[in-house]
Amino acid sequence: MAPSYDFQGDWSRMAKLIIHGSLQTQPGEKIIIHADPTYFPELLEQVRIEILKAGAVELFAGVLYSPGLQSARVGMRRREDPGLIEMEDQALSALFDLADIYIWLPNHWSLNPGQTEKILKTWQGRAIHFHWIMAQYDADTFRKLSEMYEQALYIDYEALTVRQERLVEAMLNSAIEITNPAGTNIRFRLEDAHFHRGNGIASKEFINGYARPGSARDREVELPAGAIRTVDILDTEGTLVCTDETFAGRRVGTLTYEFQGNRITSVKSQHHNKFLQAMWGLQTGDYDRFGEFNAGVSPALTMLPGHEKIISYYGYGDGIVRFSLGDNQESGGDYLSSYHQWLFLSDATMKADGQTVLENGRLTL
Repeated sequence: MAPSYDFQGDWSRMAKLIIHGSLQTQPGEKIIIHADPTYFPELLEQVRIEILKAGAVELFAGVLYSPGLQSARVGMRRREDPGLIEMEDQALSALFDLADIYIWLPNHWSLNPGQTEKILKTWQGRAIHFHWIMAQYDADTFRKLSEMYEQALYIDYEALTVRQERLVEAMLNSAIEITNPAGTNIRFRLEDAHFHRGNGIASKEFINGYARPGSARDREVELPAGAIRTVDILDTEGTLVCTDETFAGRRVGTLTYEFQGNRITSVKSQHHNKFLQAMWGLQTGDYDRFGEFNAGVSPALTMLPGHEKIISYYGYGDGIVRFSLGDNQESGGDYLSSYHQWLFLSDATMKADGQTVLENGRLTL
């Protein structure tokens, strides 16, 4: 079942931010759009209008997979046959070779064209990911989150950039220690780390000036913006404890990961631990690695009152830390694995070389 998109935003203002504010689109640039025509169709219309106003070229507007089409693709094993995978990926890659800009408008998780992330790793253009809300929520929660996200689009981006740079400066070449009341006590180093900047800027000059080769993440900017992140994590030791978690689709309560020698040495769950151990034993590749560290900085993406278990916009809000375990290929890392999971802490305290930069879920910089 698709979510209810019961929200009316200022679509024209959003489109202007995407095309002119963030991308700083230039005349003659060629643009690919992916969109779900049932999810904010007014936004799609306004984005196409602003492309015209910028003097750019709408190269292709693609319809994302509907639930029925996606079900048929899964049933026909479309992304399992190597020949079909290569055929689809080459066709889409050839289209991207003609484009300067890629815009991914709101859609549900199950309906996205996943191979675009692979293409962005070597593509020389730039992208906007305007995911909005991709999970299944009731209409009231969807509306409340949407209202927050709309306000988060219009923050002071210069102030956001300054705050991100302060955090990067504090963390770079530092020993990081993170704790929380549930029992987390994890330590790692960020030696000569490259940081992705989710600062809302997707201009050609900015992206080409700092993007790491092979990093799809550095080629794309998310709106609402707010996170810094890195895959250059060394010497991970200690314990990561996250409450009310899901593993392989099953609610397992508290998850506890032990790290030693920069690897996950054990994982256990409060509930269904035998199931977890069985599923963990099936994982392949670099599944036991700390793939990426994410720190949220946006002051406008807060925890939603009455919905304390919901992490606003993928952990980009002020004081949220996100641990990405396993595969980190999309961010330019070397880890390839069957396992990839996000874990969030909203109540963490973080120190960089002994300096407190985050205290009980609030940035101190």
